[in-house]
Amino acid sequence: MRLISSSNDFGYDRIIVIPAKHFGRAVDRNLVRRRAKEIFRCYPGRIQEECPAQGKGQDMVLVVYPGKVSGFSLLESNFTKLLDRVYRR
Repeated sequence: MRLISSSNDFGYDRIIVIPAKHFGRAVDRNLVRRRAKEIFRCYPGRIQEECPAQGKGQDMVLVVYPGKVSGFSLLESNFTKLLDRVYRR
């Protein structure tokens, strides 16, 4: 799993989840996308007031590799560690 981030001028955070090539069936790829977006939505360190005037948002790309994520709890723990690194810069 890899997280790439960059600042944006929108004032809110955005995320894109990309399962790597040969991840599996479309059902598996979509399940990983939905789970990662839900983890991101509920991440406590991200909750902030959306204020476009300040322009302090993040654009993030999460690349998920096959075989590295077997369940929700493993995805949640790994993704949360990556988000901690981004928000503690």
